[in-house]
Amino acid sequence: CGFEGWSDLERGNGKLPWKVEFAARWKLLDIRFEAYGKDLIDSVKVNDWVSRKILNFEPPMHVKYEHFIDASRRKFSKSVGNVFTPQMWLKYAPPETLLLLMFKRSVGARVVTPELIPRLWDEAEELEDVYFGRVKIVDERTRSKLRGLYEYIYLLRPPQRPRAHAPFKLLAEMGSVAPAENLREFLEKRLQRYGYKVDEYLLEKAEKARLYAMDFGEVPRAKVKIELEDSEREAIQAIIERVGRAADGEEVQAAIFEEARRRGINPPQLFSKIYLLLLGRPSGPRLGPYLFDIGADRLSEALASISSS
Repeated sequence: CGFEGWSDLERGNGKLPWKVEFAARWKLLDIRFEAYGKDLIDSVKVNDWVSRKILNFEPPMHVKYEHFIDASRRKFSKSVGNVFTPQMWLKYAPPETLLLLMFKRSVGARVVTPELIPRLWDEAEELEDVYFGRVKIVDERTRSKLRGLYEYIYLLRPPQRPRAHAPFKLLAEMGSVAPAENLREFLEKRLQRYGYKVDEYLLEKAEKARLYAMDFGEVPRAKVKIELEDSEREAIQAIIERVGRAADGEEVQAAIFEEARRRGINPPQLFSKIYLLLLGRPSGPRLGPYLFDIGADRLSEALASISSS
């Protein structure tokens, strides 16, 4: 432009060449941490040198990152129309779930899809269980790592006490059949019937899970390997038949114990297998009332799905 003289960086009049821009900004603003994309590796190396040798300022700590990509491993692009923004994510889950996505792995491209939300929210709650000692981790190093991760997803200000937890899939199922009017009352009563101590956190999770179900449909069961003994399969088949004849959830609850003991199966073991079939995890709501609500067909379909896989 032909200008000669001094220009105030803070006024934004002009732009420094790329070989010194980072370094100048680091010293001016006392930057201690600077993440960068892998396409800027050469620029960062040059600016590190300028910062040390010319400006006498130790360059900030660096972390290299890659792009966020969709399920098809394409970069997000407004023109393509495959954008999934943080604001969209936060419609269905709290900020700590998004931070968990970021902190679990610091290298490589990250796939970001709505399908991650249920798993990450449940995983954040598993970290909370470890943090407050609800789940015991024998290995001290592993326990310390998980506790640290929990603290960081809450920006070093974690909750003072553990909250009530329930699987996202269960809450989404409940939300999909909940009436719009008296929504909270419906959710609270059903959660209590399933054996949960209901607090504000759990109700908020249920409400967000309902929004998720309305926008994305059924939450798929987590992919877990399920192996059934012949006796377990027979017991589950008998339970399916009894669910259809039961008068209420308590009758179903009693039937599960009866069918387990009739075949010499430890009841908690059978409960765990049914939870895995329905929710993809070894624990969940009080099973009798839950099975009574969802019906025998759901358990029958889940059993058939592993028979054919």
